[in-house]
Amino acid sequence: MASINLDIVTEYNAKVLESARAFGDMGVANVQAFIDKQVALNSSLLDAGLATQKEMAAAKTPADAVKSANALVQTWTDAVSGFMKDASESAAKARDELKVAVDDAAKLNTEYATKAYESCVAAVKKAAKKVA
Repeated sequence: MASINLDIVTEYNAKVLESARAFGDMGVANVQAFIDKQVALNSSLLDAGLATQKEMAAAKTPADAVKSANALVQTWTDAVSGFMKDASESAAKARDELKVAVDDAAKLNTEYATKAYESCVAAVKKAAKKVA
């Protein structure tokens, strides 16, 4: 009976490690996606700023320069708003994925706790038969 309990523990540990790896991979993927989006946003803002500086330098009148500056502010506002919307959606997705991972871990623990309990009950019954 001891080997059955050991088999349950070994199987449980393997599943826990598998779950931990999946959980870690999920975290790394979420962080990498956020970093990639942040880099893209920064690149976009810098490109827009450089283009606007060129437009302002080439402007024939102060009004044209102000028009370029206003367009830059609008571009930056749109880019940051889009980033924030996307970041919020990504955070909600990550939260949902985390909830699934936690629920799966709870199911795994319940399943193996039940197996361990049933194995112990069977061992006790077998020992009781030997004694009787």
